[in-house]
Amino acid sequence: MNKEELINIAKNFKIAGEPINIEKCESGHINKTYAITYKTEKGENKKYILQYVNTNVFPNLPELMKNIKNVTSFMEEKAQEKGETTSRLTIKMIDTIDNNPYAIYNQNWRMEEFIDNTKTYLTTENLSILEEAGKAAGKFQKHLHGFPAEELYEIIPKFHYTPNRVNQLNEALTSKANLEQRKERFELAKDVIKFVTDEKRLNKTNIITNKLENKEIPLRVTHNDTKLSNILFDKDTDKAVCLIDLDTVMPGALAYDFGEGLRTGITTAKEDEQDLSKIKIDIDRFESYAKGFLSEVKETITKEELETLTLRSVDDDI
Repeated sequence: MNKEELINIAKNFKIAGEPINIEKCESGHINKTYAITYKTEKGENKKYILQYVNTNVFPNLPELMKNIKNVTSFMEEKAQEKGETTSRLTIKMIDTIDNNPYAIYNQNWRMEEFIDNTKTYLTTENLSILEEAGKAAGKFQKHLHGFPAEELYEIIPKFHYTPNRVNQLNEALTSKANLEQRKERFELAKDVIKFVTDEKRLNKTNIITNKLENKEIPLRVTHNDTKLSNILFDKDTDKAVCLIDLDTVMPGALAYDFGEGLRTGITTAKEDEQDLSKIKIDIDRFESYAKGFLSEVKETITKEELETLTLRSVDDDI
């Protein structure tokens, strides 16, 4: 799709100005993202994000967009009640000129404001930045405290429901066709498979989901993809600004966002690193992220939730 076609698509969103340039953003693996510059009525240049959403991954885009609009509106209203600024609190979707209730044009296209003077990281060795990353995930939870999470749509069913992941693993390991087709891969991964399928570990995989089902911990709004690259940082100060990419916002457990942030936060290796020797857990990185996260949720987190952040049995060494 050429620039002219993309600019014509952009004209279907309510923006006071004229689109003058558009560039493709190379980051991200699922959706197609473009940065589009408008000349405003005041003669200034202002950027927006135009995005083509992959509906193979997210088949129910209206439900996804309703989730985003509801949680971002809640965050802004709550901040305004406290007299706080909302300019860089969260992403802001742009309505379509035909007033589509979900801000979607032609089934796949959406637009949001570009948050100025920000940057992202794929990885970092700076512990201060990791603390800020923890703060970003914690602030997301803090700003959405009180939102009725049960009203959100489950965009990817059983996304963090670990018993389902265990079932999927068992199916893969017991499928004769699978074993024959991927013999070399199974051999290469045998040590990892042994590690994951240890009975003591498997017995832990349903602890958080059971606590949710038994209402021992509250159902929360969870981002579910709090990796480092989904956090905007201020270009000048390196302070965390906000979480972006809200496509996987769903109901879940507080520990989901804490653990997902650590997945990329506790190692200096990139998320898709192929050299396993580079992937190591660093306790200093864990402590920095945890410090930032807990500093933001300290007034809302329950004792039971706190215990789920670092599950460990006292009767084994796992």
